[in-house]
Amino acid sequence: MSESPTLTLETLEPTPEEMEKRIARFKNLTPTKRNYSAANDVGVPGELYAQLAAHSVFKLMSPPGNKRKNAIPAVSGEPGVEVSILDNPPGHGPRLHAHMKTVECFICLTGRYKVAWGNEGQYETILEPYDFIAVPPRVFREVTNVSDSNALIMAIMQGGIKDAFNDLLYAPKFAEKVRREYGEEVVKNFANLGVTFGTVWHGN
Repeated sequence: MSESPTLTLETLEPTPEEMEKRIARFKNLTPTKRNYSAANDVGVPGELYAQLAAHSVFKLMSPPGNKRKNAIPAVSGEPGVEVSILDNPPGHGPRLHAHMKTVECFICLTGRYKVAWGNEGQYETILEPYDFIAVPPRVFREVTNVSDSNALIMAIMQGGIKDAFNDLLYAPKFAEKVRREYGEEVVKNFANLGVTFGTVWHGN
């Protein structure tokens, strides 16, 4: 029986300056979704996209190769994980959506958040500080601040960079609203943001 090859690794000693590049100082972060110009640039009114997304997203870490100009992370991490902090006023948060190839986890940091799931958001639970939920792929979910003031929740995405940035599906009811208020062309333009509507996703 042959022996397995030996793997030899040395420990590393990064300098304080090198480690500082791997630290996200919350007080220094700029929220990425207060500026919806990226949506405007591809034919989606910024105020419309703001209705579907978190109020403010502080991007802590994303895999290398992130090309979204409006979501540059504080730390460039390893492939497979993206970490953000969402800040929402009462009653606000990401509307009913599914990630078709990635796992999305939430950790409530402050206040209380309702997490609803199902094609109609018919099931729900409440997260209090430090409660954690891992939502599997292909499940619609909605996250809402049910506190009396702004509250923070951490979102952790697990998946390849192509998956994490292009596997987003919003509930069909939002397409109907967009079509009614903004027209069919804007519904189609959401694809430029990696967003489609419905219960079936056609992707790679």
